[in-house]
Amino acid sequence: MASMYLAYMGKQGLRQVAELCYHKAHYAAAQIAMLQGYQVLNSGTFFNEFVVQCPKPVAEINPLLLKKGILGGYDLEQDYPERKNQMLVCVTEMNSRSQIDRLVDALKAI
Repeated sequence: MASMYLAYMGKQGLRQVAELCYHKAHYAAAQIAMLQGYQVLNSGTFFNEFVVQCPKPVAEINPLLLKKGILGGYDLEQDYPERKNQMLVCVTEMNSRSQIDRLVDALKAI
């Protein structure tokens, strides 16, 4: 079914979706990086996923985000104990700028 959707989009449509993902993810990373206590750990180029070092355990942050209707990032410590307080954030073309800003505001409040 997904391949059918991609076929309808065509080359140009797929490129536009990819560019949206890239730019929205980089906007989110830049906004989060400005928050006190948070650090974006990606040192090189990334597409639509990036790792954030958080000031407290992600297991504490995600339930607080969920209460605000925000699905938080993946808690990397679950599978990688050395990744303490690190969250994998994914941004897609479906995330609006206002949703990204809501995430940033919520993280700031936490």
